[in-house]
Amino acid sequence: MMVFAVTVAMAGEKIDNETVEAKANAAVMLNGSVIDQTTHEALVGVKVELEGTNQVTYTDFDGNYSFENVKPGTYNVAASYVSYEKKYMQNVTVSPSNKELEISLKSSN
Repeated sequence: MMVFAVTVAMAGEKIDNETVEAKANAAVMLNGSVIDQTTHEALVGVKVELEGTNQVTYTDFDGNYSFENVKPGTYNVAASYVSYEKKYMQNVTVSPSNKELEISLKSSN
């Protein structure tokens, strides 16, 4: 009887570890906003790209953007907008606990 209890406990532990690992690798939503570096005003229509993927989005009327179904990992992010310097952010880590990215752009004028 004791062997059965140990086997059940070990099987339960294996399932729990698999569940934790699956949650850690589950796709997340990466979101944030883009603002003017000087005025801190929201920028509308900024192109935001996850380089190395086919994911591209644009900021809304409040300067917010989001990417759905992003697998946890490290990405390069680029943001570009008319009359602003293109901004590259390298090695941005995306995970269930780190899924927000605020971006500020510098005017090219």
